[in-house]
Amino acid sequence: MTQVRTWIEYEDRFDAVLTHIYDHLDEPLDLVRLAEVAGFSPRHWHRIFVSAFGESLPALVKRVRLQRAVSLLVSGTMPIRRIAVECGYPDLSSFTRAFRAGTGTTPAWYRDHGKHIDLRSARVHRDPESFDVEIRTLPPIDCVAVRHHGSYLQIDRTFHDLRIWLGAHGYDLADQEMYGVFLSDPTQTAEADLEALACVTRPPGLAGELGPLSPDAVDVEYFTLRTGPYAVLTHVGAYADMPDTYAWLFGCWVPHAGRRLSDDPVVEHYVTSPRDGAPIGMTTELLLPLASAHRVTPSHPPR
Repeated sequence: MTQVRTWIEYEDRFDAVLTHIYDHLDEPLDLVRLAEVAGFSPRHWHRIFVSAFGESLPALVKRVRLQRAVSLLVSGTMPIRRIAVECGYPDLSSFTRAFRAGTGTTPAWYRDHGKHIDLRSARVHRDPESFDVEIRTLPPIDCVAVRHHGSYLQIDRTFHDLRIWLGAHGYDLADQEMYGVFLSDPTQTAEADLEALACVTRPPGLAGELGPLSPDAVDVEYFTLRTGPYAVLTHVGAYADMPDTYAWLFGCWVPHAGRRLSDDPVVEHYVTSPRDGAPIGMTTELLLPLASAHRVTPSHPPR
């Protein structure tokens, strides 16, 4: 109980710091400034943060900045110099150095030659065999979850909330499998109204009623991933590339495959953690829920 009380005391401070980082990526985010936001002494703040999140503050800030940079490079035509400013880099050269160090390539090369280019080409050519899709039957997977609202590209922010809750109860998020369950259709729903679940497999021994750490903290709930067949595409690349991957799956693979989709939400299984690799090299399984094995006549795109 002492451990839970300690985490309750820290929860608001952690949340304030994470919110400040995500909302102020274009501003200086040094250790002293973030210690002030947290209300801790700079001398001790870094050790507290690393203990709670398993990575240093500079590492988290750099990772979030690069994730945002990749998203801006993929999704629009904003000049790269402007992207550097939006992501908190003082000039183009420092941004290019940081991007190359984190991804192995330059922002300009990635914009013109990244995986999103291949995905868009596959969509244009309506090639249903451009990427391998596996049919896999999953058992029910019991999870604990926190609801996420807003951009799907920021669901990692909600996983931080879940990490804090797990830590308060003696569990480490790194020991669990991570899933995203996407309840809204992003092609028909305004970004601010999107809803998803950030899920981790239910830790052994966790039972009983779940509740927030404090009245203002996030709610945690039980959730079970549905059993049954899924179409599984292993996506290796940036999270920002996923809209193009889904567009290919729904627009090219589904009509060709002759399998009906189930009226259940799309699921993502995060095989690698964002902390463990470059933002353009994450491995994620995209899981489209299928109806029973009854096949329908596939429709072939015109040649």
